[in-house]
Amino acid sequence: MSPSDFAGPAAPLTDQDLAAAASALGVSIARIRAVDQVESNGRGFHPETRRPVILFEPHVFSRLTSGRFDASHPDLSYPKWGERPYPAAQSQRYDQLAAAMALDEGAALQSASWGRFQIMGYNFKPAGFASVRDMVRALVRSEGAHLAAFASLVSHSAGMLAALRAGDWAGFARAYNGPGYAQHGYDQKLKAAYARLTAPAASQSA
Repeated sequence: MSPSDFAGPAAPLTDQDLAAAASALGVSIARIRAVDQVESNGRGFHPETRRPVILFEPHVFSRLTSGRFDASHPDLSYPKWGERPYPAAQSQRYDQLAAAMALDEGAALQSASWGRFQIMGYNFKPAGFASVRDMVRALVRSEGAHLAAFASLVSHSAGMLAALRAGDWAGFARAYNGPGYAQHGYDQKLKAAYARLTAPAASQSA
């Protein structure tokens, strides 16, 4: 793959997409939207480039490549999360991804989180794809594909699905975002987003 492969139709999420996913998972649309808002503020693509929103994780790249680029490429590969700040702009994040792909394409694609639900590339199998490249090609096309990948990922984890259905935001956060979720207040952000979405003035139903 090359950087030009990441721009595509960028079709927006539809109400039909949300209704289908909510039905398949057995959860309310508001629960899905809460995750959507916290992960990407409801935006799956950059409006000008039409590329999926990403975050490249150098510590994941280091782990997937057994640290062999830590010394030579310290901006792309380091062993511990938080050693360096993330680039703010999507263009800079894609520059990181492209540079990492030149070193190890598969590991680089797996080391980024993708789209509206910021699914890590290494989760391509539970997200419903045979390879990370297949996953990226699908996510380039539409936000509906982002949601379908999220629904597949959640449905492949009984604990994650049960937590989402129950509104157990700490349990869901632990499964979806990792053991450091509390440090970042991820569960509280989900809880607050869901509360906003289900407030009497909100248009979405619980």
